[in-house]
Amino acid sequence: MDNLKVIYKVGIVAALALNISGCRPAYDEIDNDTVISKPYVLYVGDSSGTIYKTNDGLSYQIVSGADNYPASAIVTSGKNLLFIKKNLHIIEDLGSGNNSNPSFLNPGFFTQYKESIIITVPKLNNRIYIGGTGIRGYRYNDSNGRPGINFVNWRDQADPLIPSGTVFTSFAMLDNGDVIALDANTRTTYRLNYTNSTWAPTSGGTLLPTGGQFFLSHMGDVLLAADATGTNGVYFSSNGGNSWQQYSGLPTGLKIESMCAPFGQTVLIGTHGKGIYRLPLGSTQFVPASLGLPANAIIPSITDKYDFYKNNESKQYVYAATNHGLYRSQDLGENWVKVYDGPNGKGNYTVLY
Repeated sequence: MDNLKVIYKVGIVAALALNISGCRPAYDEIDNDTVISKPYVLYVGDSSGTIYKTNDGLSYQIVSGADNYPASAIVTSGKNLLFIKKNLHIIEDLGSGNNSNPSFLNPGFFTQYKESIIITVPKLNNRIYIGGTGIRGYRYNDSNGRPGINFVNWRDQADPLIPSGTVFTSFAMLDNGDVIALDANTRTTYRLNYTNSTWAPTSGGTLLPTGGQFFLSHMGDVLLAADATGTNGVYFSSNGGNSWQQYSGLPTGLKIESMCAPFGQTVLIGTHGKGIYRLPLGSTQFVPASLGLPANAIIPSITDKYDFYKNNESKQYVYAATNHGLYRSQDLGENWVKVYDGPNGKGNYTVLY
């Protein structure tokens, strides 16, 4: 009789648990198969050369194994993954194709530049542009990065409005779809109008300061330029690079490793040894934003991702690659929490995409 009572009570508890579970809204559970209608994919490169991917920031899958050459840039085009180490590499069909990992284009040449040396342009059918090479300082590929025989898929052309000797060292794509390229040596910017795929110079007003090593990003249709050496800080342009104004708040001489404007709502600057600085909405002065990060953290890369749920809700995440692990923020960079430290607990990350 006592056993029957126990079984009866257990049955009631189980029924209540099922009932409570059944009443819980489905979108409270993070489940990419049944709840998230548009999950993100985050690619992460570490100092050993390993490249991982994740769609929740918590579980990670190795895409490319360690080879002691850390990646400095990652992009995707179609189903292909491209990344820069000493060379530019491609994994076709995200590893399920026959062409697993060829390398091509100027060995060792790209490592001096930031991750914006390469860009994918969705409005041009995922055309890829890469700087630092070619007759006018760039090449492009309309085959999702595939090299072709003798790399003929990487096109090279002598644009009439780009002077000989130009070298594109950074790209940024504005929200309107236009692409801006920077020749850091001359501090000249060029705009690509995606409707006709032609480049034209936009500089002519106030140039960026001399010296330093500028690289580009954007916040909406505002163009951003950061000096990696820290000598000149960060500038912004509302006219595609024709004229520039400077932000304040960054310590002079502080080396800048990375720059990102998550969801067009703020600007985050990753530094070499002083964590992250944040630009509050409507302000032109950066403030420290390293709450939760290790002291003296190096931040080589920052990127934003979001999940879109079937109830039309979304969640915004910002990820920061650091020399002390991978961190995530859910309040646009004001607070940070470590989400991954690598298989050996000593995660040192170099690039995100």
